[in-house]
Amino acid sequence: MANPPRIVLTPFFRPRDEDAEEQQIYVAGFLDEEGEAWGTLISLEAEMVEQAVMGHQTFGVWCNSDGRIQPQPGSDGLFEHLLEKGQLVETPLDELVAEAIEDGRNEPNDEILGMFETLHERLVRAASAVADEIARRRR
Repeated sequence: MANPPRIVLTPFFRPRDEDAEEQQIYVAGFLDEEGEAWGTLISLEAEMVEQAVMGHQTFGVWCNSDGRIQPQPGSDGLFEHLLEKGQLVETPLDELVAEAIEDGRNEPNDEILGMFETLHERLVRAASAVADEIARRRR
């Protein structure tokens, strides 16, 4: 008796609409060797998936020497993957500060003034540290 043909199925997990700017649903299932889905696809809400996946990741922030700020995943593998996909967007420090000011523009003074004063103090310390490093390197 001949053996039945062998079917190899590979699990997959992907956004339902890969072209969407913001995902609403992910799907999981199995693909055959030709890339065709087999069986029932499982739909999962994006928020649930993202919380499960990202809930176990830690992120820091990296400041490049030219003042560009970038998210820094705790995992080197995740960092490389996100960097290759262009998902670790760098933002210039001055743009972040301008955005913080704009976001707080309509807040009452008693809620935001102290925060702006703290931001100013930190920026003064940062500017002083950069000036010291520039002076040290010019000697």
